[in-house]
Amino acid sequence: MPNRSFCAVLLCLWSAFAFAAGYAAAPKKPIDLTGSWILNTAASDDPEALLSAKQAKEWERFDRMRRREEESRPVNVPPPIDVDAPPPGDANRRRGPRPWQKQQQENLRRMLGVSPTLEIKQVDTGRFDVISAVDSRRVQAGSHTQVSMPEGQLADSWVGWDGEWFVIERRVRNGPRALEQFRLTKAGQLEYLMKWSGDSELSGIKVRRFYDRRTVPAPEGNPDHGPLP
Repeated sequence: MPNRSFCAVLLCLWSAFAFAAGYAAAPKKPIDLTGSWILNTAASDDPEALLSAKQAKEWERFDRMRRREEESRPVNVPPPIDVDAPPPGDANRRRGPRPWQKQQQENLRRMLGVSPTLEIKQVDTGRFDVISAVDSRRVQAGSHTQVSMPEGQLADSWVGWDGEWFVIERRVRNGPRALEQFRLTKAGQLEYLMKWSGDSELSGIKVRRFYDRRTVPAPEGNPDHGPLP
């Protein structure tokens, strides 16, 4: 009878191979995503509104927990000092967000890909540049690599075609998972889906956006970004 540990290793390897092989290096029929695209706001979800709604629910949950703790605290015992706790609503509005809070919000916007424009260039067979207002990436269809997430974690990345969808997936072990999907609609728009799951502040957020092809060519280069990796 085969060694159970050896069989378990083989099963893990087979699962990893099957998962990685799920995204093809090329679509079954020719699909051209290249072009300069501009957001159709009327047809698209608002990622910042979705983020604000999620954060509001989190603050409500935080406030309920604090109230329960206060109600259960013995009489004459002072509350613990929490330097990170938000001040009362009026004081918080007067003072405004702290620098680290502003940086955190900018990072979350980047993670959600909040951008009014999107540019996709096919460099060579299966290799694409994906350029937005928040980042620039070069990805290879059919690849499995390791990349850094916006919050600094090291993630496994799978890129390729799943039917008519071009997929970029990033997954941190016991951490966040980001799934981006691109496809052309019958109307000629670029449909973009962004989903976050796992251990992440954005977990549960799903954003669908539609981009129209830009009729006027975009300027060459992108001065807001450095060279592509």
